[in-house]
Amino acid sequence: MISVLICSANPSLLSQVKANIENTIGTEYEILHFDNREANIGICKVYNDLASMARYQYICFLHEDVLFETIGWGSKIMDIFSKDPAIGLLGVAGCKYKSAYSSGWFTNVPELDCAYYSHYNNGGIEKVCLSPSKSLLQEVVSIDGLIMVARKITWQTYPFNERLLTGFHFYDIDFSLRIAHHYKVVVTYDFEIVHITEGGDYGNKWVEAAIKYHEAMKKELPFSKMDVNANELDAKIVRTTLDFLKNHKIRFRNKMKWITSQKLHEHKKYYYSILKFLLYKPLKLRSIHKLFIISKFQNQELTSD
Repeated sequence: MISVLICSANPSLLSQVKANIENTIGTEYEILHFDNREANIGICKVYNDLASMARYQYICFLHEDVLFETIGWGSKIMDIFSKDPAIGLLGVAGCKYKSAYSSGWFTNVPELDCAYYSHYNNGGIEKVCLSPSKSLLQEVVSIDGLIMVARKITWQTYPFNERLLTGFHFYDIDFSLRIAHHYKVVVTYDFEIVHITEGGDYGNKWVEAAIKYHEAMKKELPFSKMDVNANELDAKIVRTTLDFLKNHKIRFRNKMKWITSQKLHEHKKYYYSILKFLLYKPLKLRSIHKLFIISKFQNQELTSD
């Protein structure tokens, strides 16, 4: 029996996912949702308020822009929890290491990233399967908020941090990290779910939330349950995050705060990544980059002919 909790901003998507859940969950359930279009309340408070009303033992915090493709996914989730009481939280994407540097869950390090879902990409559906091992259940320390399932008693012990996180970012990473100190946080590869929108907003609000969160958590991070070389991993994560953010519209002052708050400018090894981060979007280098790739591809075709 599962309580599905949704912070909604799109009635059409909400209606669609409710119908999808009814046809696929495969167990007794309830859906509790909050229409957040006018109130615009931070997702931590919305989730805490909805969870306090949940009737069932298992709570599924779910984005509304998803569709389940596996019949009986709810039964599969309950079976995972029942077989291992040490599991405190479950998702479909996450990582085995969380850097102290400002970043999301994704590291681009194959040994660390775990994910199993699909999403729309350029009009098509792209499968995302990141798996360091062949296991259908892999332990991580942070997960993405697309779907997060916990026992209600676990949420009651470690509710969302609505004092620190008043917006819509890092609620998932914070929630999973705190639980990971006491329970297993896992990514499952046992059911199919599709993220039907193009992706999240990684602009100014995300950057500002990232800086604020990591500053508040500097004594708690980095964190992993594996033996890792934090310095080596952090260098990769810094470059990965800068490379990702270079494509997003971010105010110059926020870019500079991102660099200076983490003292990235003090390390020569980051200079090239910093330069791209600062100039790639403003100088429209992405368009030039695309033209270069197209030209290179066409030349390769001519050569092969």
